[in-house]
Amino acid sequence: MKPSDVGMRFDHVSVCVSDLDAARQFYCELLKFEEIERPAFDFDGVWLKVSGMPVHLTTGGFRRGGGAPQSPADPHFAVAVPAPGDLDELVDSWREQGVDVFELEDSPAAERQYFVTDPDGNMIEFCSYGA
Repeated sequence: MKPSDVGMRFDHVSVCVSDLDAARQFYCELLKFEEIERPAFDFDGVWLKVSGMPVHLTTGGFRRGGGAPQSPADPHFAVAVPAPGDLDELVDSWREQGVDVFELEDSPAAERQYFVTDPDGNMIEFCSYGA
């Protein structure tokens, strides 16, 4: 039996952060993720959404640490941007705001593939597959 046979689907991504205000600023103001309502759990967190996918920011768990080197082989989640030009514009705006952006040049998987890290070192991939 395959997961799709029983209705399994990807539900959300969870990312541990140390400072919810700094993380909210990074994800909402810089990356433009949308904050959504979060149930009243007994631990702090913020729920976000990008491209219809929930991203849960939580506290108290494992954090990679800011300043860690970026590698596409490290744990991350990915967001697809349909047009390579739009992705390039986003990346340019992030760089102008001081965000360190790692580009995987000559990617065998995508036309453009960039990685950024949040203040806690959690890595997010932004990719575009082009036409």
